[in-house]
Amino acid sequence: MQETDPLYEYVRTVMLEVMAVLYANGQRQLHVGAMMRLIGVDEERAAMHDDDRIDIDESFAELANDVNIKHLLQSRIPDGATIH
Repeated sequence: MQETDPLYEYVRTVMLEVMAVLYANGQRQLHVGAMMRLIGVDEERAAMHDDDRIDIDESFAELANDVNIKHLLQSRIPDGATIH
């Protein structure tokens, strides 16, 4: 998959968003199998990575600043929307 591939960009963005939320809430590991399930990987393939983790350390904070991830942490819920 090439970096200009729309699917690559989508997966990259979703992973950065999830990692940003985890980091902002004090979690310092991303569960790879769970992340794969979030992006739609089938259960059998995702299960092969249930023991894998990605550390979210200070280098992630630097990366987040480089890609201006602050906008990813802002709510995408429209003003006036009711959440049930």
